[in-house]
Amino acid sequence: MGTPVKFARTAPDFVFELDQLVDICISDEWGQVKARAQYASGENQYLIHYQAADKCARSAWFGESELDAACDDRYPGCPVFAAVELPEGAKAEDYPQ
Repeated sequence: MGTPVKFARTAPDFVFELDQLVDICISDEWGQVKARAQYASGENQYLIHYQAADKCARSAWFGESELDAACDDRYPGCPVFAAVELPEGAKAEDYPQ
């Protein structure tokens, strides 16, 4: 007998990181990635916490193809993350444009 062949399906890598800010493609809304899910068949899913058009906070699952990374024009191509908690003594600053 020959060497046994092993088959393994590799899950696609996540495009977005936890706490990353993303735009919801179908609307003008944006939110924070709170959780991620991978499936054996199908695209990665992300739980997004966002403010809906009616100004209410919502959380909903979106497919990877329904999201775009939020951008900061001052740092093109860099992901933007939600501030969770600043270390002691750190200060958040708004840089002049």
